[in-house]
Amino acid sequence: MSCSNTAGPSSLARDGISSTSCPRHRHLISGTFNSNLMHILSFDTLTRTLSLLSSLPAYGPHSFLTAGRTVDVESNRLVDTVYATTWAEEKELCAWKLDWQGEDLNGLKWLGNVPITATSSYVHPGSSRFLYSAGGPTGEVHSIDQATGAIQEKVQEIIFLKEGEKALPKADKTRVALRYGAHNVDIGQNKLAFIADVGRNSILTYKQDSETGMLHLLTETFMVSEGDGPRHVVPSPDGQYVYSVTEHTSFVDVYHVGKGAHLEHLQRVSILPSSSDIHQYRGDTVRLSPDGQYLFATTRGKNASTKGFVKVWQINHVESSKDFLQERYTHATRNSGGKANAIEFAPRYGTKVESSEKTVDYAVLTDDQEGYITVLEWDGEDLKEISTIRLPLLDDGQSQGASQAIWVS
Repeated sequence: MSCSNTAGPSSLARDGISSTSCPRHRHLISGTFNSNLMHILSFDTLTRTLSLLSSLPAYGPHSFLTAGRTVDVESNRLVDTVYATTWAEEKELCAWKLDWQGEDLNGLKWLGNVPITATSSYVHPGSSRFLYSAGGPTGEVHSIDQATGAIQEKVQEIIFLKEGEKALPKADKTRVALRYGAHNVDIGQNKLAFIADVGRNSILTYKQDSETGMLHLLTETFMVSEGDGPRHVVPSPDGQYVYSVTEHTSFVDVYHVGKGAHLEHLQRVSILPSSSDIHQYRGDTVRLSPDGQYLFATTRGKNASTKGFVKVWQINHVESSKDFLQERYTHATRNSGGKANAIEFAPRYGTKVESSEKTVDYAVLTDDQEGYITVLEWDGEDLKEISTIRLPLLDDGQSQGASQAIWVS
């Protein structure tokens, strides 16, 4: 079959407007860690080929991208805005409007940028009204212009430093702080926001105020072991569970969200093969499949000679915590992944297929070491690389380090 089917939750579609028809050409946008370019790509689901459509001047190297949701239900578009963090000299968040011509993505229209206190590693539209970012010592909440998608005024600044506000003036606010500070923010259906903080070795849980957009701290949950360093956290679609990946030890932890947002630890599994030295790897991203039945996590090689991994577990809602995640597949990536090896799933569409056909999901994997962008296919049993493209070399012959790629159709 040529397209993902049966509408379900995904990182892009869960809060958005999805079409009932599946397009042949699926569009993606990727940033880089080391160039002032944004890349628009197209994946042909029939020929199963990935192609680069255009490379557009951007504000700076963009380390993380996310898709905003349209507020115009008549447009029938899944997303219409792209938000990004930047590794440019100025610490800012940036926004673009997707320029569609029929089913073709013509380009990106600049919507502007806003200054932030510290370099952010993660940005998340918690609703069509507010944008959330986190990185290093601080996180911020900005309002969104619902008519244009542009980022507006700052609503709140959150300080993650253990010493509090008094320590902020002297705190490192560059991208270096992302190695030992807050690294991501994700908001679940129950209005709980989760911050993975590498330095605090904990997950900070906040309650989102739907009216003001502000976050209020509820609990702090420390990792199983000292030095784990949680990097990414994602909640389950129903808000009952939280999945975390540790940067320094490459573990995935499962938590049940209890009363008062207390996180009860259920299970710990490793992304790495049993014989691996955890010190040679860096845990990276954790993502749910669009149907919510599988958990994917990635790790990077610490050195260029060490390959990273993508690992898949089936999620079983059982009483025995040791069986909650059951290992299904391990995939070695083409190289270390550099600072990337980030994975994102394509959204599903509401088309129906015969029961004899497998449901196929697509994901994109980015590589910072050599600049490859790869489409993966998951059918519930096998994970395959089906199409790969390398970003053009820079003028000095260096590779463009693909950072984060997202699906916008």
